[in-house]
Amino acid sequence: MVKFIITTLCTIIVFFLFAFHTLAQENTSPDSTSRQKKIIISDSTKTGSQIEFSEPFVTPSSTHKDEKLTADKIQPADTGLDAVVYYSAKVVDSFNSEAITYLIGNAVVKYKKMTLEAGKITLYWNKHTLFAEGLPDTTDGTFLNEGDTLEVNYTEPPVFSDGKEKIRGFKIEYNFKTERGRIIRGRSVFEGGYYFGSAIKLMAVKEFNISNGNYTTCGKDEPHFHFAGKKMKIILNDKIIAKPVIFFIGKIPLAILPFAVFSSKPGRHSGIIFPRYGSSPQEGRFLRNLGYYWATNDYMDMRFTLDFFEKTGILFRTHMNYALRYHFRGSIAGSLARKNFPGGFRERRWDFRINHSQEIDETTRLSISGTFVSNNSFYREFSNNRQQRLSRQLISNATLSKRWSEGKNSLTLNLSQTKDLQTGATSSTLPRLQINRSRSQFFPFKQNKQRGSSISTKEEAKWYNYLYYSYNGTVLNSVRKDSTNDPELDVRRRADHNLNFNFSNPKKIFGWLSLTQSLRYQENWFDRTQAFSLDTLTNTVLESEDKGFAARRIFSLSVAANTKLYGTFLPNIGSIKAIRHVMTPTLSFSFQPDFSDPFWGYFQTLQDTSGKVIKRDRFGGTPSGERKSLSFGLSNLFQMKIGEGEKEKKINLFNLNFNGGYNFAADSLHWQNLSTSLRANPKQNLGINMGMTHSFYDFDTETGRTVNRLLFNKKGIFNFLRRTRFRFDANWTIKGRGKTAKQREGGQPAQGRRNISESIEIEQVKQEGLLKGSETPDRFEPENAFSAFEIPWRANISFSYSVNKFNPARPSKTAYLDLSNVEVQLTKNWRIGYRIRYDIKNGEIADQRISFHRDLHCWEAQFNWNPSGIGKGFYFRINIKASHLRDIKIEQRGGTTTIFSPF
Repeated sequence: MVKFIITTLCTIIVFFLFAFHTLAQENTSPDSTSRQKKIIISDSTKTGSQIEFSEPFVTPSSTHKDEKLTADKIQPADTGLDAVVYYSAKVVDSFNSEAITYLIGNAVVKYKKMTLEAGKITLYWNKHTLFAEGLPDTTDGTFLNEGDTLEVNYTEPPVFSDGKEKIRGFKIEYNFKTERGRIIRGRSVFEGGYYFGSAIKLMAVKEFNISNGNYTTCGKDEPHFHFAGKKMKIILNDKIIAKPVIFFIGKIPLAILPFAVFSSKPGRHSGIIFPRYGSSPQEGRFLRNLGYYWATNDYMDMRFTLDFFEKTGILFRTHMNYALRYHFRGSIAGSLARKNFPGGFRERRWDFRINHSQEIDETTRLSISGTFVSNNSFYREFSNNRQQRLSRQLISNATLSKRWSEGKNSLTLNLSQTKDLQTGATSSTLPRLQINRSRSQFFPFKQNKQRGSSISTKEEAKWYNYLYYSYNGTVLNSVRKDSTNDPELDVRRRADHNLNFNFSNPKKIFGWLSLTQSLRYQENWFDRTQAFSLDTLTNTVLESEDKGFAARRIFSLSVAANTKLYGTFLPNIGSIKAIRHVMTPTLSFSFQPDFSDPFWGYFQTLQDTSGKVIKRDRFGGTPSGERKSLSFGLSNLFQMKIGEGEKEKKINLFNLNFNGGYNFAADSLHWQNLSTSLRANPKQNLGINMGMTHSFYDFDTETGRTVNRLLFNKKGIFNFLRRTRFRFDANWTIKGRGKTAKQREGGQPAQGRRNISESIEIEQVKQEGLLKGSETPDRFEPENAFSAFEIPWRANISFSYSVNKFNPARPSKTAYLDLSNVEVQLTKNWRIGYRIRYDIKNGEIADQRISFHRDLHCWEAQFNWNPSGIGKGFYFRINIKASHLRDIKIEQRGGTTTIFSPF
């Protein structure tokens, strides 16, 4: 009995000591470390069974991001769950009888891929559910009803995550077994869009039902715009289905649809292209760019759009991009317009464009580009793009190229057509076949068997190893048709062979002079030639064709010598350590006979009624006049070295070049014009170019011709040159310092860039980049006035001045000052742009544009005004900034330049 009493007392003492120790652990100071404790609770799902689990005890000072959840788990066999539940919190309270656990403060629960964070989480183990909510903050609240009621704010609101996407809410319920849940007043961010609703139900993995749902890309608590739907289903990384859908600007409903399907797929995805609304004086109200974008697969996408104009008709456009890495890429675009044109007539007009580039194998490549229009004025009447409207030629090409023999041999097959939009004349090449052999040795270097490589020293090579040749052969069939409806075509068929031979001395003469000789031979075959006859009644030359094979052979010889001279100055002024002057004088002699001489038979000689001799070229393009020309040149390069050691830097200051010549075979005017050019880049953003030509001969103002009288003989040594042309160009680019990549890190994507989710596979991202690279600028839309949103300011200033004094009595001058790409960030939200081309000579503005850009948080507005010049008028646009919603915009145009009244 005594033994029993002593044992009982000991047990009670041990129990109280254990309880005291446990309470001491639960009241540990914030600086104490985490400890583990074991708790046994009953499981009502199995009679008499117990659940043993470990729960971490986290100090209040720790945070979830800093901690690593330990293996706090409930045995799946005992709970009926098929995975482990992990949890932690500052305070953990468990009640065995109710099988309830309370997690308070930085509470975290993980189950499979689900993570839930909240200020307070209640776990109901018997029901396999949890309930999450924020913690009330009584220190921050608002009194209602004359101060007798306190509205309390909450901290640490619950956040639900499936591993990638997060949803925030006021309260969250979740069932472990069904893996379904409910979120009260939920809000989520995905791909730059915000989704929120009065209640969100998790129906399956990545599938949500939203009651009274809203979608926007505006991050404000009260968004500037949103799409509202009474019922909404979100399938993450797939689509959003809503009905009905109302578009709100602020709290004002603007448009309603019975239902809508939005794609939530990252990167490229199919979907409706929202139209742009606007009006213009000629077109009336219009809807532009209403259509559908179809991301067919990773290698192709298509876009179909329709423009509707109240007064004039419709314009239908389609565009397709396709690309397969390392194989091919391209685009196909077309349009069809049915419009009421000024004058009361209705007409259909169209255009078609194709671009294709294909790498058939490592040595074979095919490229195709073509533009076709229904009439010459199509782009002037339909395009808002300034550059497109200024274009006066349409060029189409198809080229197949093949190379082999280590790239020395190549074959090119080309089909082309050029159409002059001004005159309507067309020039077609059907086809042009070229065979090329690049510069090659007649006698290649011998292989050195000991070294296993070709001869590398000049002592081992022979003089004949420096004999080189190259070949170019062309077969051409060209057709030209003028703007009239004359069925007669100007057809030319020819085959050209060009051979070039040259020899470079392996050793320099006198040790410093390099010498090169070359022979150029060209042979042309024709299927017809021109025949000429004289009409004695009118004393005019008549032209006809002689069909049949004919050949023309022409050649020329040349010898060239050059060397280099160096001069170095050591001023040691500041950081300037040395200035070097490199002079490269060249001297060459070329000979070409007079192929208009009857000896060659390439020209036909006639004599008119007055006895004057007339020569006509039977082939076209045959050089006439003998040439025995001596050419000379002097190239000057000035360089500067600054700094020392690792900071040493070499800078090219400027190039100054002189070129001239003397023709011994000319009957007069032997001296050729002296050309001078200067190119300098004193700074990376500053470029200066200057060019002049001078004549050695006098000019007769009465006849308007240069006469064979040297100015040296007339005016002496100080006036022996007459300037005939002068040109000066300067370009200066300046800009402020924009944000660095490190400063932009973690922020929003740069303006205009596509926001691609990190979850896309790398190859898919690359493929999307290929598709994007295949796109061509929209030929119907105006150019973007702003392009440097990350730079606070920038400008490009250029000045051009030219003088033509070929006839000193009637000189002509042009002078322009261009201020382009001017952009200034006036304030955080205001940006201004300006472009002007000023004709200094005539004292007038040739062209100008003033642009304003206003950042409206999730919207942006732009106003462009052309007060004069090409496209006189204005253009106003306001649109959503989000890339996938940019087509939701309102436009206004004014002007009378084209049928579309562009700015």
